[in-house]
Amino acid sequence: MTVRPVIPVPVSPLKLRRKPVQQRSVMTQVAIIDAFVRLLVEKGYERLTIRDIALVAGVGLGTLYEYFPNKKSIAAHGIQQRFRQAGVQMQACIEARRGATLVELVDAILDQMVALHTQKVEEWSALIFLERKISDAPAFQHLYQSIVDVWQQAFDASGDIASYPGKQAGVVHAAVYGLLYQRLMTAPQQVASAEFRQQLGELVLGYLQR
Repeated sequence: MTVRPVIPVPVSPLKLRRKPVQQRSVMTQVAIIDAFVRLLVEKGYERLTIRDIALVAGVGLGTLYEYFPNKKSIAAHGIQQRFRQAGVQMQACIEARRGATLVELVDAILDQMVALHTQKVEEWSALIFLERKISDAPAFQHLYQSIVDVWQQAFDASGDIASYPGKQAGVVHAAVYGLLYQRLMTAPQQVASAEFRQQLGELVLGYLQR
């Protein structure tokens, strides 16, 4: 009888060892992720250690390992959390302007996205670089699609969507994602400039109004 080798099933880095339920547990997880992001900016991913993260977070190593099995897991959750926050803010912006024209909605979302990424531009830059190192194809597609879905919500919430036949939320996201994150990786200090915001608007609105 031929014995086939057992192929280990990869464990998703997004799978927590312990899912936080109580407020204290949630705060502990947030503290660990915040410490990771801070150290990522200061030291870089390769140089920071689990011990460093625990020290900055103010938790013991044993406590950290109750939540995260390794550094990659913390990184994956940090990236996911940051993208989720961006999506939530986009959705709030859409709800506040439901029924507005698509151009008005897009302008408001772009203003908000630029402001969001400007607030912690070094952290965003570091996380974007890291996302390309550690994300596999399914993880990247999930993050990408989640923001495309929010842009689709903006399309659906607009009062004049019939005026834009054939226009796609995926194209809008690709344009914003490409220009914004390229700038975050190459010249993050320029994200706050009026010139960059103008370029971003011309790119997206040029597609919609063509």
